[in-house]
Amino acid sequence: MEKDILEILEFDQIRERLAKLAPSALSKERALHLTPSYVPEVVEKSLQETEEASALMEKEITTPLGETHDILGLLKKAEKGSILSSKEFLDLANSLDTYKKMHHYFEGERHLQYPSLEEISSLIVPQDGLINRIYQVFDEHGEVKDQASLKLFRIRTQKETVKSRIRRSFQHILEDKEMAPYLQDAIITQRNGRYVVPVKEEYRYKFSGIVHDRSSTGQTLFMEPMVSVELNNDLAEMTAAEKQEILEILTGLTEDVKKTVDVTKNNCRLATDMEFIFARARLALSMKGVKAQYSPNGVLDLRKARHPLIPEDQVVPVSMTLGKTFRILVITGSNAGGKTIAIKTAGLLSLMNQSGLFIPAEEGSMLPVYNHIYAIIGDEQSIQDNLSTFSSYITQLVSFLPSAGENDLVLLDELGSGTDPVEGAALAQSVTEFLQMKGAPSIITSHFSEMKKLAYETKGIENAFVEFDEKTLAPTYRLIIGVAGSSNAFNICRRFGMPDVILGRAIQLKNESPLHHMEEVMERLNQQSREMNREKEEVTHTLNQAEQLKNQLENARDEFYRRKDSILEKAREEAESMKRDLRVQSESIIKDLKKQAADLDKNQLGDKISKVRGRINGLNVPGKENRREKLPKDQIKNGTYVYIDTIDSEGTIVGVGRSQVSVQCGLIQVKVTPDHLFKAKKPKKVERVLPYAHKKTPMSKSVAAVHTELNIIGKTVDEAIPEVDRFLNECFMAGISPVRIIHGKGTGSLRRGVQDYLRTLNFVTEFHEADPTNGGAGVTEVYF
Repeated sequence: MEKDILEILEFDQIRERLAKLAPSALSKERALHLTPSYVPEVVEKSLQETEEASALMEKEITTPLGETHDILGLLKKAEKGSILSSKEFLDLANSLDTYKKMHHYFEGERHLQYPSLEEISSLIVPQDGLINRIYQVFDEHGEVKDQASLKLFRIRTQKETVKSRIRRSFQHILEDKEMAPYLQDAIITQRNGRYVVPVKEEYRYKFSGIVHDRSSTGQTLFMEPMVSVELNNDLAEMTAAEKQEILEILTGLTEDVKKTVDVTKNNCRLATDMEFIFARARLALSMKGVKAQYSPNGVLDLRKARHPLIPEDQVVPVSMTLGKTFRILVITGSNAGGKTIAIKTAGLLSLMNQSGLFIPAEEGSMLPVYNHIYAIIGDEQSIQDNLSTFSSYITQLVSFLPSAGENDLVLLDELGSGTDPVEGAALAQSVTEFLQMKGAPSIITSHFSEMKKLAYETKGIENAFVEFDEKTLAPTYRLIIGVAGSSNAFNICRRFGMPDVILGRAIQLKNESPLHHMEEVMERLNQQSREMNREKEEVTHTLNQAEQLKNQLENARDEFYRRKDSILEKAREEAESMKRDLRVQSESIIKDLKKQAADLDKNQLGDKISKVRGRINGLNVPGKENRREKLPKDQIKNGTYVYIDTIDSEGTIVGVGRSQVSVQCGLIQVKVTPDHLFKAKKPKKVERVLPYAHKKTPMSKSVAAVHTELNIIGKTVDEAIPEVDRFLNECFMAGISPVRIIHGKGTGSLRRGVQDYLRTLNFVTEFHEADPTNGGAGVTEVYF
């Protein structure tokens, strides 16, 4: 994109807003140099990155960003062999730490949720070795640690020993009563890196030592006692050795940085990319922007678009389209009515879109990717070049008019103005016809009636106007497409106090104009358009109210059914519990009967017991209410997704017989009669995965969550039966057979209770004790 168009459409202000939201110096620089792209694939990739970052910021608690610095300068310094400072090393380590965090951020639960961002982070190479080495050398204040090297540790240890000996020798001097008169103060200080004491000037020859400094008054000399000269010499040597060792450590560390400079530069570039993407996301969220849909056929469709540089509480949304049934839009209307803002909005939002930025508009807005955007907006009069407003306009126009094509966007403000009205109108019509002939999408503002007439008469050119409220004598800034508008010059003059005598004469002259009749026709059309828009708004409002009422009724219905199901479920659980309790009590009674009825006929006793069990097992527990529609006969065919009421499950028909239908429910296949088939909601579609993203298929619950054995050792029969019931149902639905119930041997009561319960289940075909090697009498194997 040409530099001039970015300035004309004020794209630099978007850059500045973006730079304020960028977290680092490098990403701010990237924002200030942002330029639109004319390659659709590049634009789509940038928008996808912005979309993922926006979603991440709204969903996640943290982001992959952190503390980074502009490390390119210190990397160049390292490449030249210059030793880095402690601050530079720490800035580098902090940045490398953040790069490492970015690399690992998309692991775990975030894997494949943000594919474009994850692709960038995966290219970052963690530099743990260099990070650890820097933190091994420096503490958080930038001081070299004792543990930076073994040699440095020894030197500093010896240095502390010498300092301790010096302090002891000085302490003896300070505590010596004979020396007290010689000293100005009983303190130890340093001069030129050597320990000294303050001695009165008049005792300089009585105090045995070397003078290193004197006070500003000359009354105090800072002298090093002779007894500590040798120790101070040792200390000086160790300090020099310490500096040399630190120099060697920093030299080696700088060499380590130099060896990895290419990797570090690439990591820095990738991290800056990530920071810049999140700056774009912050801008999108701050202006409530949306991702514009890509239009490969050149259609521009902006829905309630807002100019991003006008405060939100002042801007009037504009909706406009271009490229569907017409490629040229002629906007007319009053001065200061919003014509220029409309074309600036279209141009600036196109630039933002092609820069990977979201646009402040409603969802569904659509934009193509233009090769060039040409614009002449505002007063470009050039005194320096001795050009008038009209000459400057024409100079700009002829610079791009021959090259403008169907993949470009042309924005012309007040085409043909600044010269004789007749000639200007003719020129405006001619330029418009030329742009139509070349198929160049264009938005043109004008006051010429000839331009309105041209749009009415020519296919592919459409009128639009910015609305003017004649009651308030003020523009509404709304753009109405399909009708031409009046300039409302007389109304504006009246609003600003123009004398009536002048206005009256002007109106008289206008009525004598040959184009006056057309203006009256357009005014009637505008009035009709306003009435239609008002009626449309009322209808839309009514429809919205009806939709809200419908949603409220649906929610109330769903809530009613939810509460009803909850009550039935609770009643069902209570009934099941009562049934289990009754079964346990009956078995106890039957056991007692067996003990007390040894003299009764065994067959008669067995019949009575069977009748008691049958009545208990025959107790009905209310099932779930089936509100689904019966499956029509013509839909009983392979591939139809259905609901089976007898097992409360959904599945797909895989076979149709004469009297039964085979349905695949998860991992199991069941056969049912057609009267048990009902309509089911379509299964959720599998999430589409990008070609380069390899996503693991999640295991079904039946495989991932269901176990093949249940341990109930230590439980009573009453405690165990609900768990056994739930366990068997899950295994049956998962298609797992056989399964094992571990109840232990003990007294055998738990085993008998479980096996008595198994006899009541119609989906259990067989059960028996396990073989001795697998638990024997302590385990029951169940087959479905």
